[in-house]
Amino acid sequence: MRVQKASLIALAVASGFVVPSVAVAQTSEAAEADDGNIIVVTARNRAENIQEVPLAITAFDAEDISRQAIQELDDVARFTPGFSFEDFSGGIGTPVIRGQAQTRVTALESNVSTFLDGIYIPRAWAVDLGTTSLQRIEIVKGPQSARYGRNAFAGAINYIPRKAEITGEISGEIEGTIGSDERYDIGGFLNFSVNEWFAIAGSYEYSSFDGSWENDHPFADSLDLDRGTSGNVGGRDNQAISVSAAFKPLDGVRLEASYNHFNRKEEARANRYLAEVLGDFNCGSNRSIFGVGPNPALICGDLPAPGDSVIVDPRAYGVHSKTGFFRANLEIDVSDALTFSYLFGNVNGDVDIAVSGEPEPINCGTLVAGRCNFQNTPVGSMDYDSHEVRLNFDNSGQFRGAIGIYYSDGTDITTFTSNNLNPIVSADDPFPGDPFAFLLGDTTTDTEIKSIFGEIHWTSASGVLRLGAEGRYSETEITATDNRRALILGDTFKDFAPRFTAEYDLSDESLLFATVAKGSKAGGFNPTAIAPENQVFDKETNWTFEIGSKNTFLGGDLRLNGSIYYTDWRDVVINSPDPDATDPNATAIAQNLGGASIYGIELDAFYQITDNLSIDATFSHSEATYDDGTIDQRFARTRGTPGTPFFISAPCDDVVCNSNGDVGGNDIERTPPTQASFGIQWEGEIGSGDSNYYLRTDFSYQSDFFASTANVGTIPDRFLVNGSAGVTFGNFSVNAWIRNAFDKKYVSNAFVVVLPFGTTYGEFFGERRTFGLTGKVNF
Repeated sequence: MRVQKASLIALAVASGFVVPSVAVAQTSEAAEADDGNIIVVTARNRAENIQEVPLAITAFDAEDISRQAIQELDDVARFTPGFSFEDFSGGIGTPVIRGQAQTRVTALESNVSTFLDGIYIPRAWAVDLGTTSLQRIEIVKGPQSARYGRNAFAGAINYIPRKAEITGEISGEIEGTIGSDERYDIGGFLNFSVNEWFAIAGSYEYSSFDGSWENDHPFADSLDLDRGTSGNVGGRDNQAISVSAAFKPLDGVRLEASYNHFNRKEEARANRYLAEVLGDFNCGSNRSIFGVGPNPALICGDLPAPGDSVIVDPRAYGVHSKTGFFRANLEIDVSDALTFSYLFGNVNGDVDIAVSGEPEPINCGTLVAGRCNFQNTPVGSMDYDSHEVRLNFDNSGQFRGAIGIYYSDGTDITTFTSNNLNPIVSADDPFPGDPFAFLLGDTTTDTEIKSIFGEIHWTSASGVLRLGAEGRYSETEITATDNRRALILGDTFKDFAPRFTAEYDLSDESLLFATVAKGSKAGGFNPTAIAPENQVFDKETNWTFEIGSKNTFLGGDLRLNGSIYYTDWRDVVINSPDPDATDPNATAIAQNLGGASIYGIELDAFYQITDNLSIDATFSHSEATYDDGTIDQRFARTRGTPGTPFFISAPCDDVVCNSNGDVGGNDIERTPPTQASFGIQWEGEIGSGDSNYYLRTDFSYQSDFFASTANVGTIPDRFLVNGSAGVTFGNFSVNAWIRNAFDKKYVSNAFVVVLPFGTTYGEFFGERRTFGLTGKVNF
């Protein structure tokens, strides 16, 4: 281990403060507060000062997003302790909270729930929505199954968009950006409210970008394709539209409705694939494409750093998706103490993705002889409805609570195709010859969820002690149909997830709290598994124990916060070769193959040193390891029959990794143990009017981490610098920003695929230096 567990706890005690992370931002919602540094969040379904919430929350408002040059979820992760996110390209993005990464990056649902204004986003390809027209982003850490329900296993992300507000006036803004690598954005928001009972609002955002990595493929600039890479790699052509309304027909009655639509056309991320057959590996002897040698074919140590450019087949494309969210919310004040609410949501969309995993993307043939291979997955659609009825009680006395029911019903249709094309020989014919394809998956998944939930909170007569209990009982019925074989599998996963909280005010400025919570994630099916007992895998659970404190000093100018936690993760789901398959090309299946333990610490600080100068900092460290006896069969089982063309021996040999697949004691993959950030900001007024300026620099660090459970290949650490500066003159503002200021070229993440014809690593690279100018007019 990088840090002994005892030392970790000692560090927490020595720090003198323990709490969940807190945002270092200001919001318009907190403008009426005496302390201008307060941020208001709604993680518990009501507006609260984040310093008074016994949860590990980090939040970013619109000003933070602008000043810290936050454009997507991996930017959010740089400034959020205990949270990481990496896009594997092609819509396969996995948020990770407190080390609970999933080995199955292609799973339908992740270990972290993501919401748009409280409406659950069911699929990974739709969770990275960007930051346009957002009022706030909240990241809630620790299991939230009792409150949020569906798969809030390790935590939750909630995007809170701008929407209609009843203000009695017309207001809005127009914003535009011009930047490097052909970056052009234009957008606007209009809120129309001319009375005290109705408002309607709308927004439109368009963003185009060519990508920051040069593509050295000989046909990168000459093909005219509707779907594919043009020019640089990692570009986009996205649009977002929203319409919302707010209505107060009577005192105590509030109705909101909104529709948000996202049209994403994003290229594949800059990447490189490394193959055993090309001699790219340094861990033991390399085998031939049909090798039968006993030695492992893996990478030991740091994965190779990227060069000055990449080579990506221009016919590959990343996410092409359209996702719509309809939301309607009714609230009725039944009495001064009782509020009834009903929330309806619908999420629907379709996706089409085709990424290339070719180690030799010009001549191809490494994976399929003479052909360029493209993985079309996921391709399909989703359509989900959800209903939540809640009754809240709060008489401002010793007790408050809530009870409610939740129902969701939806369908996913997903196909997985391996397409094989001839290499490009002419710009006039990007698809020469006759392609051929293998249908690897065609599945329809129906999910129905029924839940009942409740919570009760007690406050002592003095107000300094508060105790709370929450719980949710859920029945998740999943039916999976393998359309290739007309095989139907179904089961109902039942679970009760509680959460207990204790809070104590050490003083008016210091809060101490402790929580115990259970996280739960429903199981699923392996339609391709041969044995019936392997066609179902069970739910995953965890228990998390946390102690924290939030401290505000010097009239709000200084905040010192932190938390320590322990998570016991059971029935971890790991991709595995089908133990009964005789075909070495058989699809991997998911199995509950072990457990994991996680210890961690998170710290957060903010200091308003003078009226002009402020600093903020975050730090987190976790020790996330698999329990003894946890098995990953990908690194253990041989495939095929010795002497036949597709035989492959186990990649581990008891020297660099265990040949029986035992990964007990190894670090959980694809999650950095240590993260840190530091920001410094200077702001002031220009003259004596309503003009002002600011200067800001942000530094972020992420330690190295392993690419697989075998713990033999590492993604190197990274240190990045962002900067921004802006001026405001009345209703007009202009902001100059730079991201990755020193043009760091780094591997952001990677995965390993062990196949019968050789092991392949996929490396994905972070964005290079980009810069731009953003102007905004408010009215």
